[in-house]
Amino acid sequence: MIPNYEDKYDAEALFSPEEVVGMGGEGLPDVPPAVILGYQPKLTEFVERRADSPVQIVRSQELYPVTETVGYVPVHEWGVGAPVSAMVTENLIAAGAEAIVLLGGGAGLQTDIPAEAAILPTDVIRDEGVSYHYIPDEESVTPTASLVDGLDDALSEAGFDTPRGTTWTTSAFYRETIPEIRAYGDDGVVTVDTESAAIWAVCQYRGVDTASIHELGGVLTPEEWQPETQRDRGVTDMFDPTVTGLESYVADT
Repeated sequence: MIPNYEDKYDAEALFSPEEVVGMGGEGLPDVPPAVILGYQPKLTEFVERRADSPVQIVRSQELYPVTETVGYVPVHEWGVGAPVSAMVTENLIAAGAEAIVLLGGGAGLQTDIPAEAAILPTDVIRDEGVSYHYIPDEESVTPTASLVDGLDDALSEAGFDTPRGTTWTTSAFYRETIPEIRAYGDDGVVTVDTESAAIWAVCQYRGVDTASIHELGGVLTPEEWQPETQRDRGVTDMFDPTVTGLESYVADT
Protein backbone atom coordinates (compact mmCIF):
# COMPACT_ATOMS: atom_id res chain seq x y z
CA MET A 1 0.00 0.00 0.00
CA ILE A 2 1.29 3.45 -0.93
CA PRO A 3 1.57 5.58 1.07
CA ASN A 4 2.38 3.27 3.97
CA TYR A 5 1.15 5.94 6.43
CA GLU A 6 -2.32 6.48 5.04
CA ASP A 7 -3.38 9.54 7.07
CA LYS A 8 -0.93 11.88 5.35
CA TYR A 9 -2.99 13.79 2.79
CA ASP A 10 -4.10 16.57 5.14
CA ALA A 11 -0.88 16.55 7.16
CA GLU A 12 1.64 19.38 6.97
CA ALA A 13 5.03 18.57 5.46
CA LEU A 14 8.14 19.27 7.55
CA PHE A 15 9.58 21.63 4.92
CA SER A 16 8.26 23.21 1.75
CA PRO A 17 9.59 23.59 -1.80
CA GLU A 18 9.66 27.35 -1.26
CA GLU A 19 12.05 26.90 1.65
CA VAL A 20 14.37 24.70 -0.40
CA VAL A 21 14.34 26.91 -3.50
CA GLY A 22 14.90 30.01 -1.39
CA MET A 23 17.81 28.56 0.60
CA GLY A 24 20.32 30.67 -1.35
CA GLY A 25 19.22 33.70 0.63
CA GLU A 26 18.32 35.84 -2.39
CA GLY A 27 14.64 34.94 -2.52
CA LEU A 28 12.84 32.88 -5.13
CA PRO A 29 14.14 33.00 -8.71
CA ASP A 30 12.13 34.68 -11.45
CA VAL A 31 10.73 32.05 -13.84
CA PRO A 32 8.26 32.34 -16.72
CA PRO A 33 4.65 31.25 -16.09
CA ALA A 34 4.98 28.24 -18.43
CA VAL A 35 7.80 25.68 -18.36
CA ILE A 36 8.69 22.81 -20.68
CA LEU A 37 10.45 19.83 -19.07
CA GLY A 38 13.00 18.13 -21.35
CA TYR A 39 14.37 14.59 -21.09
CA GLN A 40 16.62 14.24 -24.14
CA PRO A 41 20.07 15.79 -24.71
CA LYS A 42 19.18 16.46 -28.36
CA LEU A 43 16.33 18.70 -27.25
CA THR A 44 18.51 20.52 -24.72
CA GLU A 45 21.20 21.17 -27.34
CA PHE A 46 18.50 22.54 -29.64
CA VAL A 47 17.18 24.88 -26.93
CA GLU A 48 20.57 26.05 -25.66
CA ARG A 49 21.45 27.51 -29.06
CA ARG A 50 18.49 29.88 -28.96
CA ALA A 51 17.67 30.55 -25.31
CA ASP A 52 18.85 33.31 -22.98
CA SER A 53 21.36 32.64 -20.20
CA PRO A 54 20.04 30.08 -17.73
CA VAL A 55 18.45 31.00 -14.41
CA GLN A 56 19.42 28.95 -11.36
CA ILE A 57 16.44 27.36 -9.66
CA VAL A 58 18.11 25.46 -6.82
CA ARG A 59 21.62 23.97 -6.60
CA SER A 60 22.51 22.92 -10.16
CA GLN A 61 18.97 22.97 -11.52
CA GLU A 62 18.65 25.64 -14.21
CA LEU A 63 15.93 27.05 -16.43
CA TYR A 64 16.55 28.45 -19.91
CA PRO A 65 14.26 31.41 -20.75
CA VAL A 66 12.95 30.88 -24.29
CA THR A 67 10.39 33.69 -24.46
CA GLU A 68 8.92 36.07 -21.89
CA THR A 69 6.31 33.48 -20.97
CA VAL A 70 7.99 30.12 -21.64
CA GLY A 71 11.10 28.49 -20.16
CA TYR A 72 12.84 25.14 -20.59
CA VAL A 73 14.36 22.86 -17.93
CA PRO A 74 16.68 19.94 -18.90
CA VAL A 75 15.48 17.41 -16.34
CA HIS A 76 17.70 14.68 -17.81
CA GLU A 77 20.78 16.43 -16.41
CA TRP A 78 19.75 15.29 -12.89
CA GLY A 79 18.14 11.99 -13.81
CA VAL A 80 14.89 10.62 -15.15
CA GLY A 81 11.78 9.05 -13.69
CA ALA A 82 9.03 9.97 -11.29
CA PRO A 83 10.95 11.12 -8.16
CA VAL A 84 13.30 13.49 -9.99
CA SER A 85 10.48 14.84 -12.14
CA ALA A 86 8.28 15.45 -9.11
CA MET A 87 11.02 17.37 -7.28
CA VAL A 88 11.84 19.52 -10.30
CA THR A 89 8.14 20.23 -10.79
CA GLU A 90 7.76 21.21 -7.14
CA ASN A 91 10.75 23.55 -7.36
CA LEU A 92 9.40 25.26 -10.48
CA ILE A 93 5.95 25.72 -8.98
CA ALA A 94 7.54 27.19 -5.85
CA ALA A 95 9.38 29.68 -8.08
CA GLY A 96 6.13 30.75 -9.74
CA ALA A 97 5.44 28.42 -12.69
CA GLU A 98 1.74 28.16 -13.53
CA ALA A 99 1.86 25.51 -16.28
CA ILE A 100 4.23 22.55 -16.62
CA VAL A 101 4.50 20.50 -19.83
CA LEU A 102 6.54 17.33 -20.33
CA LEU A 103 8.03 17.10 -23.82
CA GLY A 104 9.83 13.80 -24.25
CA GLY A 105 9.79 10.23 -25.44
CA GLY A 106 7.26 7.56 -24.66
CA ALA A 107 7.35 3.98 -25.91
CA GLY A 108 4.28 3.13 -27.97
CA LEU A 109 1.93 0.28 -27.13
CA GLN A 110 -0.02 0.54 -30.40
CA THR A 111 1.45 -0.39 -33.77
CA ASP A 112 -0.78 1.95 -35.82
CA ILE A 113 0.45 5.26 -34.36
CA PRO A 114 2.45 7.22 -36.97
CA ALA A 115 6.17 7.38 -36.18
CA GLU A 116 6.13 11.20 -36.35
CA ALA A 117 3.06 11.68 -34.16
CA ALA A 118 2.96 14.07 -31.21
CA ILE A 119 1.07 11.92 -28.73
CA LEU A 120 -1.08 13.69 -26.13
CA PRO A 121 -1.89 11.49 -23.11
CA THR A 122 -5.24 12.28 -21.50
CA ASP A 123 -5.28 9.73 -18.68
CA VAL A 124 -2.74 7.63 -16.80
CA ILE A 125 -2.29 4.22 -15.25
CA ARG A 126 -0.45 5.09 -12.03
CA ASP A 127 2.15 2.35 -11.62
CA GLU A 128 4.80 4.35 -9.74
CA GLY A 129 4.98 5.53 -6.15
CA VAL A 130 5.23 9.32 -6.16
CA SER A 131 1.71 10.20 -7.28
CA TYR A 132 0.13 8.32 -4.35
CA HIS A 133 1.82 10.65 -1.87
CA TYR A 134 -0.08 13.56 -3.44
CA ILE A 135 -3.38 12.14 -4.69
CA PRO A 136 -5.18 9.13 -3.11
CA ASP A 137 -5.64 5.96 -5.13
CA GLU A 138 -9.40 6.46 -5.47
CA GLU A 139 -8.96 9.85 -7.18
CA SER A 140 -8.04 10.20 -10.83
CA VAL A 141 -4.91 12.04 -11.98
CA THR A 142 -5.27 13.80 -15.32
CA PRO A 143 -3.71 16.61 -17.34
CA THR A 144 -5.45 19.97 -17.80
CA ALA A 145 -7.97 19.42 -20.60
CA SER A 146 -7.88 23.00 -21.92
CA LEU A 147 -4.06 22.95 -22.04
CA VAL A 148 -4.09 19.63 -23.92
CA ASP A 149 -6.53 21.18 -26.41
CA GLY A 150 -4.34 24.24 -26.88
CA LEU A 151 -1.23 22.15 -27.46
CA ASP A 152 -3.20 19.96 -29.85
CA ASP A 153 -4.20 23.00 -31.90
CA ALA A 154 -0.60 24.27 -32.13
CA LEU A 155 0.89 20.87 -32.97
CA SER A 156 -1.82 20.11 -35.53
CA GLU A 157 -1.23 23.50 -37.15
CA ALA A 158 2.43 22.50 -37.46
CA GLY A 159 1.44 19.33 -39.32
CA PHE A 160 1.66 16.74 -36.55
CA ASP A 161 -0.79 13.92 -36.00
CA THR A 162 -1.92 14.20 -32.38
CA PRO A 163 -3.38 10.90 -31.16
CA ARG A 164 -4.71 10.89 -27.62
CA GLY A 165 -5.22 8.21 -25.01
CA THR A 166 -4.00 6.69 -21.77
CA THR A 167 -0.32 6.48 -20.83
CA TRP A 168 1.10 3.92 -18.40
CA THR A 169 3.59 5.42 -15.95
CA THR A 170 5.89 2.86 -14.34
CA SER A 171 9.17 3.18 -12.47
CA ALA A 172 10.20 -0.42 -13.17
CA PHE A 173 11.78 -0.22 -16.63
CA TYR A 174 13.04 -3.80 -16.54
CA ARG A 175 9.73 -5.15 -15.22
CA GLU A 176 7.51 -4.09 -18.09
CA THR A 177 6.21 -7.63 -18.44
CA ILE A 178 4.70 -9.39 -21.43
CA PRO A 179 1.26 -9.89 -19.79
CA GLU A 180 1.08 -6.20 -18.88
CA ILE A 181 2.10 -5.06 -22.35
CA ARG A 182 -0.50 -7.36 -23.89
CA ALA A 183 -3.27 -6.27 -21.53
CA TYR A 184 -2.59 -2.54 -21.80
CA GLY A 185 -2.15 -2.77 -25.55
CA ASP A 186 -5.49 -4.56 -25.87
CA ASP A 187 -7.07 -1.83 -23.72
CA GLY A 188 -5.85 0.86 -26.14
CA VAL A 189 -3.16 2.40 -23.93
CA VAL A 190 -1.02 4.51 -26.25
CA THR A 191 2.32 4.92 -24.46
CA VAL A 192 4.43 3.94 -21.46
CA ASP A 193 6.62 6.48 -19.66
CA THR A 194 8.22 7.02 -16.25
CA GLU A 195 7.15 10.58 -15.40
CA SER A 196 3.64 11.71 -16.36
CA ALA A 197 1.71 10.40 -13.34
CA ALA A 198 4.13 12.06 -10.93
CA ILE A 199 4.20 15.43 -12.72
CA TRP A 200 0.44 15.52 -13.13
CA ALA A 201 -0.15 14.57 -9.48
CA VAL A 202 2.17 17.30 -8.18
CA CYS A 203 0.50 19.87 -10.43
CA GLN A 204 -2.98 18.70 -9.47
CA TYR A 205 -2.08 18.91 -5.78
CA ARG A 206 -0.58 22.39 -6.17
CA GLY A 207 -3.31 23.74 -8.45
CA VAL A 208 -1.08 24.17 -11.50
CA ASP A 209 -1.91 23.32 -15.13
CA THR A 210 -0.09 20.44 -16.80
CA ALA A 211 0.15 18.19 -19.86
CA SER A 212 2.48 15.72 -21.56
CA ILE A 213 3.61 15.41 -25.17
CA HIS A 214 5.27 12.19 -26.25
CA GLU A 215 7.55 11.59 -29.20
CA LEU A 216 7.20 7.93 -30.18
CA GLY A 217 10.31 6.35 -28.69
CA GLY A 218 10.09 2.81 -30.02
CA VAL A 219 7.23 0.32 -29.81
CA LEU A 220 6.45 -2.46 -27.31
CA THR A 221 4.40 -5.49 -28.31
CA PRO A 222 4.08 -8.86 -26.50
CA GLU A 223 6.37 -10.32 -29.17
CA GLU A 224 9.21 -7.80 -29.21
CA TRP A 225 10.70 -4.46 -28.24
CA GLN A 226 11.45 -2.20 -31.19
CA PRO A 227 13.69 0.46 -29.56
CA GLU A 228 14.29 2.56 -32.67
CA THR A 229 11.70 4.54 -34.60
CA GLN A 230 12.65 6.03 -37.97
CA ARG A 231 11.26 9.53 -38.44
CA ASP A 232 11.98 12.80 -40.21
CA ARG A 233 10.37 14.96 -37.51
CA GLY A 234 10.62 14.52 -33.78
CA VAL A 235 10.83 16.21 -30.42
CA THR A 236 12.97 19.14 -31.61
CA ASP A 237 10.37 19.90 -34.30
CA MET A 238 7.64 19.77 -31.67
CA PHE A 239 9.36 22.38 -29.52
CA ASP A 240 8.31 25.55 -31.35
CA PRO A 241 4.64 24.50 -31.63
CA THR A 242 4.71 23.65 -27.93
CA VAL A 243 6.05 27.12 -27.14
CA THR A 244 3.37 28.66 -29.37
CA GLY A 245 0.64 26.65 -27.68
CA LEU A 246 1.87 27.63 -24.23
CA GLU A 247 2.13 31.30 -25.13
CA SER A 248 -1.47 31.30 -26.37
CA TYR A 249 -2.60 29.38 -23.31
CA VAL A 250 -0.94 31.79 -20.90
CA ALA A 251 -2.41 34.77 -22.76
CA ASP A 252 -5.92 33.32 -22.54
CA THR A 253 -5.83 32.31 -18.85
